[in-house]
Amino acid sequence: MTSHLSPAAQFAAAAAAEAEAEALALAESVSAAAIVDSVPAGEGLPTPYLAICPAAPPGYVGPEFTDEATAPVVDCIEATAATASNAGDENVARQVSSSAAAMFENAAVDSAVGSDDGNSDVVVEERKSKVVDLNDQELFPALGGGSAKAPVAWGAKSAGPRSVANNDLKPKRATEVVDLPMMQEAVGQAVLKIMERTGARIDVSHNGVLATSTYVISGPIDSVSRAKREVIAKLSPRVTQTVSVPAEARSAVVGVRGRGLQTIQTKTGAVLSVARDGDSFDAGDAFATVDVSISGDSIGVAAAVAMVEAAADKRTTRRVAFETVPREAHALLVGKGGAGLRGLQAAHPDVTLRIPGPLDSGVAIGVAGERSAVQAACAHIREVSNALMGGSQVLCVAVAKRQHRFVVGDKGCGLRDIALATGCSVIVPPPRVASDQILVRGSPVDLPLAVQMVLERAASSAIDTFDPAQAAGDYGRPLLYAQRALRYFHDRARFRRIESEYGAVLRVAAPGAIASATDASQLVIEITAPTPASVAGARAALASLFAAFPPHHFNGIDVEPHQVSVLAESVSRLQSVRSVYTLLSPTGGVLVVYEGFNPDVDRAADPAERERKTRELLRQTLGEFRNTLAASEQPVTLVAQVPVAQQAAMSSGQESLLKAAGASEGASRVVLRFGSIASAEAPALNSRVTPRKEEALAAECVEVRGPAEAAARVVAEVERRVAQAAASLALRSFRADVAVPQSLVARVVGRGGETLKKLRAGREVTVDVGDSSVRIVGIRADVEAVSAEISALVERLADETAETIAVAAELHRALIGSGGRFVKRLGDKYHVRIQFPKNGSGSGAGEANDDGEPLGADQIRIRGGRAGVASAKAELLELAAYEIEHGHTAKFTVPADCLPHVVGRAGSRISEIKDASDTRIDLGDASAGPTVDVTIVGTRAGVAQARAAIEAVVAEQQSQADEVVAVANRHHRYLIGAGGTRVRELVKLAGGDPDATAGAGSCRVQFPRSGSGSTDADAVRLKGDRAIVAAVRQRIEELVAERERQVSVAVNIPASQHAFVIGRGGSHLKQLQEAHNVEINFPRRGAQSEATAAVKISGLPENCEAASAALLALVREEAKVPVTLSQHQRMGGRTSALWRRMRSEFGVQVDAGRVDRAPPKPAFNEDSVGDVVFVDVALDGLSAEWVLRGEASKLPAAVEAVNAALAETNDEPVVDARLRVDPRCHRHIIGKQGAMIAKIRDATTCDVTVPARGSQSPWVSIAGPRSGVDRAIEMINDAIEERA
Repeated sequence: MTSHLSPAAQFAAAAAAEAEAEALALAESVSAAAIVDSVPAGEGLPTPYLAICPAAPPGYVGPEFTDEATAPVVDCIEATAATASNAGDENVARQVSSSAAAMFENAAVDSAVGSDDGNSDVVVEERKSKVVDLNDQELFPALGGGSAKAPVAWGAKSAGPRSVANNDLKPKRATEVVDLPMMQEAVGQAVLKIMERTGARIDVSHNGVLATSTYVISGPIDSVSRAKREVIAKLSPRVTQTVSVPAEARSAVVGVRGRGLQTIQTKTGAVLSVARDGDSFDAGDAFATVDVSISGDSIGVAAAVAMVEAAADKRTTRRVAFETVPREAHALLVGKGGAGLRGLQAAHPDVTLRIPGPLDSGVAIGVAGERSAVQAACAHIREVSNALMGGSQVLCVAVAKRQHRFVVGDKGCGLRDIALATGCSVIVPPPRVASDQILVRGSPVDLPLAVQMVLERAASSAIDTFDPAQAAGDYGRPLLYAQRALRYFHDRARFRRIESEYGAVLRVAAPGAIASATDASQLVIEITAPTPASVAGARAALASLFAAFPPHHFNGIDVEPHQVSVLAESVSRLQSVRSVYTLLSPTGGVLVVYEGFNPDVDRAADPAERERKTRELLRQTLGEFRNTLAASEQPVTLVAQVPVAQQAAMSSGQESLLKAAGASEGASRVVLRFGSIASAEAPALNSRVTPRKEEALAAECVEVRGPAEAAARVVAEVERRVAQAAASLALRSFRADVAVPQSLVARVVGRGGETLKKLRAGREVTVDVGDSSVRIVGIRADVEAVSAEISALVERLADETAETIAVAAELHRALIGSGGRFVKRLGDKYHVRIQFPKNGSGSGAGEANDDGEPLGADQIRIRGGRAGVASAKAELLELAAYEIEHGHTAKFTVPADCLPHVVGRAGSRISEIKDASDTRIDLGDASAGPTVDVTIVGTRAGVAQARAAIEAVVAEQQSQADEVVAVANRHHRYLIGAGGTRVRELVKLAGGDPDATAGAGSCRVQFPRSGSGSTDADAVRLKGDRAIVAAVRQRIEELVAERERQVSVAVNIPASQHAFVIGRGGSHLKQLQEAHNVEINFPRRGAQSEATAAVKISGLPENCEAASAALLALVREEAKVPVTLSQHQRMGGRTSALWRRMRSEFGVQVDAGRVDRAPPKPAFNEDSVGDVVFVDVALDGLSAEWVLRGEASKLPAAVEAVNAALAETNDEPVVDARLRVDPRCHRHIIGKQGAMIAKIRDATTCDVTVPARGSQSPWVSIAGPRSGVDRAIEMINDAIEERA
């Protein structure tokens, strides 16, 4: 089967994945929207990034893929590969990239599918011509009759396959290639089921080196699509990855009601879970992150990771980085008294730093802040760390190992104190390391003090030891006594009492270490206390404790493990009756201890007699235990036959075996003994018991000892596992021999066995090579596959030929690729070896072997099968032609400070330039100097277009200005204005765009933070278009000069008229300030007296004078009218008709200057009898004073009108009445939207109050003149009767 792709396009599509992964790994900042590609350092020519065939051969029918449809897929795949690469999972990155390349290639052509034997190699028809013209219309006709397009640049980034113009051409078949991590279990049955359900064909191959599986899916388009989804969902191992995002971005990731998570899960098929608020972070912590757990197949998880990080980027640009430096550099960075850390923080005020403590588990320094600030801080930390480490010295201090913990201190406080006091780092070896050397690193000046503090802390506590074995006296087995005594004292917590009494710390061996000790020195007790007296007291207490329990107070026996539970029932009884304490070990040890207070023993005055009775008491106790065991079920011994080769694995996993048989605990406990494994000789813990003599056991036997039923179950489980292992061995015993000519054996093996390793990868086979044959042993399917591949390899080697082609030496590097990547891929694809001149390539890859004629500088030799050599030759020549056509290079420099603008946010601008010009662009290091080298490779027109675009960006940035204007801090608030309005107006008046942050017409005005205490608190920074910056600076200087000329004057205005002068909503005040360009401040209410109420006017002298006159013109004359309190209550108030009439007719404002306080109303009795109850309100003698303000010409008429209105109203006394109304009728009084109650109030001038809704009180309150109250009661009754 032949492929419709040209050799160049086939080669580029196959190399796309690896090239993309390397480019993404080199990018500093990657996002789903744009990716910056860079050429690996050290290469003279760029590495091809991606190439596709610009046109298909005649008759080709391809699927419809539009730019709009493929762009989101491309972005998602790029972001997925980038995320996996940044996370350190290069395998996943390669898999995603290679899957993408295969997807687009197979979407454009009907790819060749391997034969039935699983060989999926593509056979490309041989090309006769040495140089292929890519513009030949006969070879590459335009699709659908459209106009021919220019070839796509080699190395240019493609937006994806283009759609076919003729919509009537519909593809019948398609092929998809999916690379997934290799599954542990077999996938054959699962693949067959998928093929049955979908009708697609699936060929599977495995790569054991990369631990990947490749699935080639072919068939009808719909079937291939369904099969691909099922393969990814069911045959990809489930993986879980945790992504940490800034805490404040949690809501952006989760979305409203979890919609964000649901969207990601729907698109990727992964399962996401996010920690709840407060569960995993502190909202006030700058380093607070939220863990997002993502589970699913590897491709889905990688895509979900990219989408999560993209969602987080939309919410916050803050980043949290962790810079790793040597741990001993932490204290050096903190410095003496924390000066170093403060200096770092001062140098980078926009980030937050956190250096781990001496014992913190993390070794990385946390840096939180904006992305650019974090990067700068990390670089500075590395630089300072290297400088401090290089300028420091190291001293070794020998301190006894047991004193190291005093140097460290509680939770590392000792190391922290030394670091803060001296600025030196102290490295103490871990407890598991036997070294007693403590390393002190720091400056030569501070090292002596640090060493002195280390020695002082080491000697800060007293230490002594106590050997329990010495307390055994003349007892012949001191180790046994020490083990028994320590085990008993541990169980009875006797050591805690001594520690509490003397304030000491006893370091006693753990119970497991006690049982396994082989020497008494391993059981020595270490005593530590603040003072020597406390140590001596604790040691004396230990000696007394051991003296109270001499060796004859202990005895014991060994029993079967399953019998321990039988003895547990009688332990408590023996302790209460005989004062004997019993310890039972799960492994079968029984220890009895006499604790004293037994009358029979204590009555003996003679020590020897007391010892004899103690021994006799313990023997009786053990005898009773033996009688109990004799009456219980006796253990049986069974033997199972197990091959010697399997016994080691069965012995290491015997706990799981016993658990599977239900014989691992309690009375069912079973003990195994393996004939081929020597039993460890355990120390005899009980001196007066003769252990059961173990009989000799054959090597192929396993002894099972325990209760009969449990032992039988274990034997059955052992036999089942032996049978299972035998069946597995038989499955892997299939063998096959392949004849190989002796001359080809070395070629079949490969250099260092490389060929055989590839054949065995992912297969359960062993390969033995003879003189003229190869034997393969293993599972039948794998043996047959390897045998077929070796036979095919032998045939290819027998058909081997060699051909030399001429290619200019300057093109060799491009043909070899980075690290020999391209030439190796060609060799693997066509099973050939490609040799370049040793001194011509400049690369270690593809160098010539010693066989064959020497190669000239412009020659390349291809050796392999005839068909492979021809195909490789054609592809190499086409690649060379492509390089000649697209090898134009332009090199120039740009200012280093313009580089970020050329690259753009996350590489967006440089990617746009590359896509538009179909070129590859290499940017140098911005930190190397004032300029950065730029290298552009592509066609002549593309290179010119890219260079013009870059130079345009540079020209635009050079037109930008960055200036600092010194403005006194007191003017900053004025220049900013309310909500930044004035500073935006300044930019707008200068002809700029206040919303633009960069480019033409931009001008960003930055004021220092208030209260920062910085030395440049008066510096105002202007950044943006040079012309706009100059205009804004000039206007700022003019405004500051005006404010410097400003004066402040005070105008005395009565406080009672401030509100009128200010106007409703400040209308008068705003008009005055705008008209006279001044600032007017009225004193706070109550701050000054009526006589000294001064209004402050600030501005230019002439403006202040005009504003003062205008203010005084607003001051009105006043007149006072006395009224009774009842008249004030009935006719006064801002909403009263009389006061409103004065404002409308005369322009006079009426206020209440003085109002007498009315006496409190008497308490109303809710249980009053009657439907109407009047409450007397005594207002006699109470009055109020109204103040009228207005123009002098209108004020007398207004006073006269007020007096006339008061005279017309009789001074009828105010009464307060209560009307009983059924609560259900209250709504009738209120009326629709309060219409009825408003009508009653207007008609009667009374205040009517209805109980709140839900209140059960029947009383409606009516206050006003008596006649009005009567009228209100009448109207209320009428309203109720009308609606009854």
